[in-house]
Amino acid sequence: MALWDNLDETTFDVVRNARGQYSIWPAGRPHPPGWAAAGFSGTRPSCLAEIDRIWAPGPPAAGVAARPGELPDGAALAGPSRELPDTSIMALIRARELPEGRLAVRYGAERLTRGELLDTSALWARALADAGCGREVPVAILLPRGPEALVAILAVLEAGGAYVALACDQPVERIRAVLDDCGAHIAVATEELAPELAGPGRTLLTVAELAERGAASTTVPRPASGEDLAFVFYTSGTTGEPKGVEGTHAQLVNYALWCGRAFAHRREESTFLSGALYFLGSLTTIFTPLLEGWPITVAPDGATTDELLAVAASTEGGLLKLTPTHIRMMMARGVPETGLARQLMIGSEPLVFTEEISQWLAADPERVLVNHYGLTETHGCFCHWLGGDERIGGRVPIGTPIDNVEAYVVGRDGELLGVDEIGELLVGGPSLGRGYRNRPALTAERWLPHPWGAEGARLLRTGDLARVDADGVVTVLGRADRQVKVRGHRVEPAAVEEALRSLPNVKEALVLPRQEEGRTTLAAYLLHAPGAGIDLVATRTALERLFPPQWIPGRMAAATEFPVNANGKVDTRALPEALPIVPPTPAGPGAGRWSRLDRLVADAFCDILRIDSIGLGDGFHDLGGDSLTAVQVAARIGRELGRDVPAPSADATTVRAYAELVAAGAAPGQAR
Repeated sequence: MALWDNLDETTFDVVRNARGQYSIWPAGRPHPPGWAAAGFSGTRPSCLAEIDRIWAPGPPAAGVAARPGELPDGAALAGPSRELPDTSIMALIRARELPEGRLAVRYGAERLTRGELLDTSALWARALADAGCGREVPVAILLPRGPEALVAILAVLEAGGAYVALACDQPVERIRAVLDDCGAHIAVATEELAPELAGPGRTLLTVAELAERGAASTTVPRPASGEDLAFVFYTSGTTGEPKGVEGTHAQLVNYALWCGRAFAHRREESTFLSGALYFLGSLTTIFTPLLEGWPITVAPDGATTDELLAVAASTEGGLLKLTPTHIRMMMARGVPETGLARQLMIGSEPLVFTEEISQWLAADPERVLVNHYGLTETHGCFCHWLGGDERIGGRVPIGTPIDNVEAYVVGRDGELLGVDEIGELLVGGPSLGRGYRNRPALTAERWLPHPWGAEGARLLRTGDLARVDADGVVTVLGRADRQVKVRGHRVEPAAVEEALRSLPNVKEALVLPRQEEGRTTLAAYLLHAPGAGIDLVATRTALERLFPPQWIPGRMAAATEFPVNANGKVDTRALPEALPIVPPTPAGPGAGRWSRLDRLVADAFCDILRIDSIGLGDGFHDLGGDSLTAVQVAARIGRELGRDVPAPSADATTVRAYAELVAAGAAPGQAR
């Protein structure tokens, strides 16, 4: 169960640390170290509303919390402890003093050396500083993925600011809304977008203008510190409402140093940048290669799976970061004997070990595949190296914390759980972002006081349910907020997905809730290999042997590929239509003969459950019916017959059985 689940009526305190950061804590419990009551107590919603009222905008006061010395007993983990310099990512990159003539960026036929990349970013940084960019100042980047966008990102950081990468193909109204939300009064945009986004109080700069103004400027930008804002990434999470996550230089520095040690490249190898620049995964393939001197091969914006495979095959790949959806689509085209990269980092979605992944690893002992876990709020914070002998169809663990990261699995009351107990995963250390930009209540709800940490430290609620095994390896079991209620019963779609993956020909499964006239039902979307179909009726029958009726998806769809959005995740809005799965009516005496009442019941079932066809042996509840729709069926048939009739029940759920139940209560001369 998730932390503080069902505690909305419990009294909480608003608490505050010395840096001016707010959170909440159950009243009557000792406050964690460095946290004091802020003078307000009430229900959780009322405390969050109070934080919204009293919060004042601005960066937190200086002071980075130290790591705790000794971990408590139980499901508590810590990555290796390493020194973390208090510096900006750009200062760290420049301090490496690598050869200026070394290749830094490859984009089609275009090449940039390290010297050209850093010199151009310094030039543009002067122009940005003259426009008002500096420490804690957000600057929007509206350029397609390519060398110019990379230079712009580095220039913003060089000027001490924080970059806000946005998609160029969004509606202009949405872009303006995000610029207003994050307070970005400076934007670097394409020639086409700049005039559309211009307005009072906003400076729009094109690449040409940055080069021209930078060449004429003598301004020396003020460098950022480790605690300063480095980026703002917008995410909608599970709420659908876009919100900006504030990330710091300390996050980038800690991660890039770890990643450089963990994924060392050979001299001829390149890192592939294929993720959207506004996607968390791009941080891995921009800053670590620049720090370590690995060339970055950039895939063009909007590259298809086949185009990405072609880019990967064009050079020796040292590291390629993909989502599980990407890797499934690539492997579906045949396990490539060459191409991709020697090291694959998979993240952003749960990873399932497949036969194709097993074959890819077995083809070359030098190949490396890791499952990498992180949220927009944490950057990458866990990693698990696969051995190649994992169970086919099994969920791959997220592994252990990276350098300087802490992790805890807690129960509903915040108690630290034991080995193999399931609870919510909390994460701490320099991997954490500051919070949601200009959303103090949301921040207070997710960033909590650290009960076992240093003075004023915080932990992030990931919202993921997890367990820690005896070896200290963490497995994430699904989102705590993915629980849905179907016909009054709590259902775990992730458990249904895992069962579906174990069935013949099912390579991947996605189970989503559907809203139909106020009712929640489930729909399953199944991925299969080309030429290997899935028997959806048999699939449903297999689930019925494992789960109660409420857990069975009433609709299913099968495909060879899932649609993918710009972040490399499944685009749920573009999934194929899921249709009701109606098993064939069993043969037998009278099985094919329909009475007038059979047809009346069948019409009612079809109309109210929104299905197109039905058989005499099809069950009302199996097709998605619940107590509410059962009452609607009874009311409709009652109107047709001019008398009260009972609702479908567990003993009379099929068309034929329910028709017989209705007929049993009929007066002489009425329809039977």
